[in-house]
Amino acid sequence: MDPVTILSIFSAVVAAVWTAWTWSEQQKAVRQVQRDQAAALYVNPLLLAGHQLQRRLGELLGDRDLASNERAHGNHDGLVSAAAIETLWTFAEYFAWAAVNMRHGPYTREPRVIELIVAISRTFDDREHFGNGAFRFSTAEQESLGQTVRRRVGQATVHAGESSAALTEFEVVTAVDFERDFRDPQSTKAGLYGSRAVRNAVEGIDRAERIEQLEGRDRLIVVQQLLGPLLTHLERLEGFSVSSHALLRAPYERIASGATPNVAPPRILHRMRGRIRLGIPELRTHKDLADRLEALIRAWEEVEDVSVNVTAGSVAIRYRTTVPDDEFQAKLVASIGNAIHRTNGGPPAVVARPRPEGAASRQSDPRKERSRRARRRSA
Repeated sequence: MDPVTILSIFSAVVAAVWTAWTWSEQQKAVRQVQRDQAAALYVNPLLLAGHQLQRRLGELLGDRDLASNERAHGNHDGLVSAAAIETLWTFAEYFAWAAVNMRHGPYTREPRVIELIVAISRTFDDREHFGNGAFRFSTAEQESLGQTVRRRVGQATVHAGESSAALTEFEVVTAVDFERDFRDPQSTKAGLYGSRAVRNAVEGIDRAERIEQLEGRDRLIVVQQLLGPLLTHLERLEGFSVSSHALLRAPYERIASGATPNVAPPRILHRMRGRIRLGIPELRTHKDLADRLEALIRAWEEVEDVSVNVTAGSVAIRYRTTVPDDEFQAKLVASIGNAIHRTNGGPPAVVARPRPEGAASRQSDPRKERSRRARRRSA
């Protein structure tokens, strides 16, 4: 083969490779632009809605909002207060953007995002642990509430070089428009607004003057604690934070409020890399404590699975192996100990330092200690 032919073949191969590389880079640029635009259209609104819901839950669970709502409204005229309707709108806004991100957002296959959104949805839908009272919305009711505030407004076209892609745009109606529609007896959604789930939620807010009177508060506490990891994880993925101040949060220990006092500290029955099993005998006789404790542990971002064995009085916890075992296990046991020792409004009891089962108890004898010191000095 003569040199000219070889050069021609080589030139053709180089041109083909260059064309393929250029096309690949262009497609990569399109995907990046599309992903950034999808984040702006879907993820940012979810972050804002999540922080707004987190803040609203903090206000409700912090008592102050309930008391001020009762003073302003009094529930004397038989009408639902504006504050209760706004709270419902906050729930609906979150439901709307969570559904959009599950179907259209850039994290539709991101395991942790999906896991947390589903966990929050299941907490709202959970009848086994939280009953069927206030703030219990089934999956279908969550979808319906989201649709009451979500509007499809068109498509956004993303251009990158000669390529383009279309993304569906959504918006959420304002709280003022939502309240107007809620109070309109001729509204096409009057059936939803009059449903038991919705009435239980808004009337429960208007009835309560203190957190102890707020029906369904345990459900809201767990939702709030699950929202934190979701928002933190999304902000970590996006590389920025939309919250410039500390959120109002109900402390983890409040999940265990109402637990029976004088509960023994949890014992470490077994531990290994990424797994720990704790013994809490009181779980056998206090179902409420078991439910609240499971909700508390599931709220930890590092925890992957929790299994409560009421019959055996034990809790098995599986967590990410990327965290240091000793540090995480000590923090987890201390947090559980503090939680189960906190009674209604009372200070947490002193929690003994956890030690593995079978470890000998070492109590210092003052006389033996003085004798040891004397021997050391004489030596």
